[in-house]
Amino acid sequence: MNSVLNPEAPEFYPHLTSVTQDGYTKITKTIKLSNHLPAGVAYKIFKTFTDFSIVSCKVSNNVVIQSNDILVNELPGVKLKPKNIEYNTEKIIDANDNILDRVNINIDNVCRVNAPCEQFLEGVNPNCKAWSNKPVITKIQVGSTLFIGAKNIPRPQLLFKDTIDNSNSLWVPKISDKPNNIKPLALNILFNEEGQAVGYEHPYKVELDLYEPPPEFLEADPEPPSFPPPLEETNYTYIDTEALVNQLVEHLETVVELAIDVEHHSYRTYQGITCLIQITTYAGDFLIDALAVREHIHKLNLSFTDPKKIKVFHGAEMDVLWLQRDFGVYVVGMFDTHKAARALNLPSLSLKSLLFRYCGVDAEKKYQLADWRIRPLPDELVKYARLDTHYLLYIWRRLKGELLDAGGGEPNLLLSVFEVSRHLCGTTYNKEVLNENSHMTIYMRSKKSFNSKQMAALRMLYRWRDAQARELDESTTYLLPNHMLLSLAEALPREMQGLSACCNPMSPFLKQNLVTVHRMLLSCRELPLEPQLYQMPAAVDAMSIMPPQLTYEVLDLGNYPEYTEEDGNTEEAVGLVEEEVEDPPKRADIPVFKTPDPGTGSRLNVDAKMFVPPFDRYKQYRSLAQVEEIKEYKDKEAKITAISKGNEYIKTEVLIKLQEAKTLIENEKKKAENEPDDEAAPASDMEGTGALRKRKIPNEKTAKKNEPSVSQGKNKSDKTKNKNQNKVKNKTEPAPASAANVKPFNYKNVNYKKFRDEQEPHKQSKTKLKKHK
Repeated sequence: MNSVLNPEAPEFYPHLTSVTQDGYTKITKTIKLSNHLPAGVAYKIFKTFTDFSIVSCKVSNNVVIQSNDILVNELPGVKLKPKNIEYNTEKIIDANDNILDRVNINIDNVCRVNAPCEQFLEGVNPNCKAWSNKPVITKIQVGSTLFIGAKNIPRPQLLFKDTIDNSNSLWVPKISDKPNNIKPLALNILFNEEGQAVGYEHPYKVELDLYEPPPEFLEADPEPPSFPPPLEETNYTYIDTEALVNQLVEHLETVVELAIDVEHHSYRTYQGITCLIQITTYAGDFLIDALAVREHIHKLNLSFTDPKKIKVFHGAEMDVLWLQRDFGVYVVGMFDTHKAARALNLPSLSLKSLLFRYCGVDAEKKYQLADWRIRPLPDELVKYARLDTHYLLYIWRRLKGELLDAGGGEPNLLLSVFEVSRHLCGTTYNKEVLNENSHMTIYMRSKKSFNSKQMAALRMLYRWRDAQARELDESTTYLLPNHMLLSLAEALPREMQGLSACCNPMSPFLKQNLVTVHRMLLSCRELPLEPQLYQMPAAVDAMSIMPPQLTYEVLDLGNYPEYTEEDGNTEEAVGLVEEEVEDPPKRADIPVFKTPDPGTGSRLNVDAKMFVPPFDRYKQYRSLAQVEEIKEYKDKEAKITAISKGNEYIKTEVLIKLQEAKTLIENEKKKAENEPDDEAAPASDMEGTGALRKRKIPNEKTAKKNEPSVSQGKNKSDKTKNKNQNKVKNKTEPAPASAANVKPFNYKNVNYKKFRDEQEPHKQSKTKLKKHK
């Protein structure tokens, strides 16, 4: 928006730059600081402190008051309430939706996207621009910033002759010819320690191992390098045909130094697409349309792998991989200006700062995230692409001179930059591998605390989204952004309306698969809630990812330079402090504050010789408690699974017991019917035993006459013992044939009490007389 588009408020334009620049900076700092505040369990712990509770209440009240001042213009009838997070969040979301809708409507009105054409009013005509398949490019100037958007862009990967493989299989290098080789082309598979294939060996591994920079690149220039002419006075060639590619290859054979950069797009494809390659020589600038001549770019290997030529990049970590993945192009003999700036300890390492430092050019890096699939390229993108490589050869010459000066005229520091660049060239591209813990990356960044149901939903949605993205060749963030994925997993909405509330505005892909996502969330809601393991508080987790802070020794601050926020970024300032201080102060020789050596003292500070802070001890005990809880949980889970698996076994056991009980009852009934027959058999046995007893008694009496006489009670007891032994013997041995004629003895009226009551023989005789009466 400017004074031309908004004549009613011309005074708004002078303040727009300060609002957009200073405001975004302050908002970014506020978000970073708020991420370090305690949350979840840590917040509850901090709330127990009175000072923290007072400060947090004051800050929350101030936020509510300021938010109400902002919402008055958008929703006059709405006021946020203190200590009502759900209500406030809902109202802020509604206000943001209203603001975004109004902005979109205004942009459409300015661009006249929704305005019908004149031919449409007369009748539908295919020649009308509204029905054209060409991309619609829109430019909107807001202050000093130019926004470039496009609609209806055809997908370039549909026209590629080579197929795009998004499967989980290994990525196979596309190289078919190996120019400038020492070892012939051979694609060797690499295996890990477990014997699994992890990728292919770099085709130019031998050449990179033997590479040494040419001597002329290690010597100081006899004269200062000449400053390149501006863009307007430099030759510019746009290459989009095979003939132009062949002409470029021939030109590159005649040069020794060339600057290279790559523009990439990754929002509407799974692995990414290289859209543009910029090459600059002392003869001019060249822009290669990588979408139009994709199958011919491999010819650049003739110059890119020539060790006698130097290829200048800036931040080539991803450029090298993208060239390998899309075209099979490799680099041998590279100089990375980003690594050179790091070796010189420059205050800023970006290309923008190098351009301003050495060339006095204030480059705008606002198109770094532009959609480079737009064809034809707008003039702003062409200028931006040329600027990335136009001054890079001059910067390389200046950096080489400074590296030689920093090394005292020796090329040691310069050789170290070449060595780091050589390692960058040796990296190989591999596909993104999906494993069981891939979803933990976005979970840890979110700093949320999920239970077992929410974690299962996050894992399921993440894997489903990845599978759909591979199949459709779309990026995962385009199909379902990470913040929506986390919101769905956290809320687990029961109804369809809950999905639209969590994902507003909803992506087109999610609208098409709303039922599928809803079913997955419902299935996760029905899962049992597993015990929650110990977790590190969010405030403690934030400490590990906080930017490095300036640290000083106790009572020793004089040797360090003063640092203020005006000096620049904190990380860069820390690097400067570490580099500028040649002799850092020695630590005080106090045993208590020494860092314990590995193995000194026990792990839990039992009989430890060094002081261990309480929080370190807590972490050690927490790990043990976590192991015990995991073990207990696994035991319970094993029991539950055993019980579930044993249901069928229990049913079969119950049926067997019932069958045995039925057979036992039937056997008892049969025994009851056959009782008379069973009583006759013991009677015959009784007759045999009685006859045998009557026959043996006289022999026993005659044998006892020769023995000395004893008391009458003892003789009776011996007699009873002999009778019992004879009974047992007669049961086991068959009765003799002579005993068959003996008259059976009637045992019904016999008193057996005399065999048990041996101490009172006189009573036994009385009972005997009574019985015979």
